Amino acid sequence: MKENNSSNKNNRKEEKNQEARNSPPAEEIKEAESSGVKNEAKISREEYDDLRNKYLRLGADFENVRKRWEREKEEIIKFAESSLLRDILVIMDELERALKIAKEHTDAEKITQGIEMTYNNFGGILKKRGVKTIEAKGKKFDPHLYEIAASVETEDENEHIVIDEIQKGYFLEDKVLRTAKVIVGVKKRVSPTEEIAPGETNNGEGLGEA
Repeated sequence: MKENNSSNKNNRKEEKNQEARNSPPAEEIKEAESSGVKNEAKISREEYDDLRNKYLRLGADFENVRKRWEREKEEIIKFAESSLLRDILVIMDELERALKIAKEHTDAEKITQGIEMTYNNFGGILKKRGVKTIEAKGKKFDPHLYEIAASVETEDENEHIVIDEIQKGYFLEDKVLRTAKVIVGVKKRVSPTEEIAPGETNNGEGLGEA
């Protein structure tokens, strides 16, 4: 019995020795772990560099697009200005002709016709560019469209109504380019003497005979 126990112990000891011989040394394990960490760090660094390069390229592309958009915007503004200036030159031509007529003729009708032609041509240019007049006279006062230049007393039905126009207002498409200066009707103020009927005192009683 003792021999069997001794034999079993020897067998277990031999198995442990065999496992120890088959297992890699602790130094090798540490080295392998260290190598794995280094590989992961190397991969992370490569990924970081790749992302950073992509970010820098994206930033450069965005800056190029922004600069190109700025150039195009400046060109559009310059084109719009040059187009407007060409239209204004047409008005200059009309004014020169009107001045020439005024100097060569004393006929007021011809001078008036020249001025009217210039005015109409200029109105056509503004209309082509989306400028429209704001209707004012007879309209209810709107502070977004009109500016009160003066007021006049009027009947109740004309209260807060535009009675007359001093300076035209204009829309640019659907936005107010300039408000119109107008005269607005206000309710007529009644003086105390007008409120008392003839033959009555302030308390409404008739005046007695002396």
